[in-house]
Amino acid sequence: MSIVIGLVFVVAAYLIGNLNFAYLLVKYLKHEDVRNYGSGNAGTTNVLRVMGKNVAIPVFLLDALKGCLVIVIGRYVLSVDGVVLVLGGIAVVAGHNWPVFLQFRGGKGTATSLGVFLTYDWQIAVIAIAIGLIVLVIWKMVSLTSMVGMAMLPIFTLLFSRTVTEVIFAFVLCLFSLYQHRKNIGRIIQGRESKLGQKVKMKN
Repeated sequence: MSIVIGLVFVVAAYLIGNLNFAYLLVKYLKHEDVRNYGSGNAGTTNVLRVMGKNVAIPVFLLDALKGCLVIVIGRYVLSVDGVVLVLGGIAVVAGHNWPVFLQFRGGKGTATSLGVFLTYDWQIAVIAIAIGLIVLVIWKMVSLTSMVGMAMLPIFTLLFSRTVTEVIFAFVLCLFSLYQHRKNIGRIIQGRESKLGQKVKMKN
């Protein structure tokens, strides 16, 4: 595989990540910027609060799908090597979190990261999702669910003796998530974090 193909793949992955469906769907349906409401985040949880589950579910699925798409293209269409595939996976999440077309104000990357890892290593991803759902049921905080689920990726890649490349991949995605949730961490510590079901009003 040429260096050019690898570079194009990684750049394309970043640009695919820029397709922020929270922003796009709310803009289309309400002609509003979702980042002006709630947490100010362009992601599934904020859409759930301001628009409800009928919009939030498509946002989650589409954001996950773009992560899946990058790994499928890299692995099965372009047959890129392991390191380049991982770089593409990191790039699509980075594109979602820090999209150049939205002034680097995107989402927190949970759905896209899960899409990436479900396609890259579905066994690890399923375990992370299952543990995250348990956290959601008990504490009803989506942010905590996301962080715990993402933290499970590097833990279980280590426990299952995956490759060094995959372990690093999982750690990077986990660190992205923790960084994007840094304000949530503060609110959780202070006992002020929003719980599932709390709504934010949007203009009619």
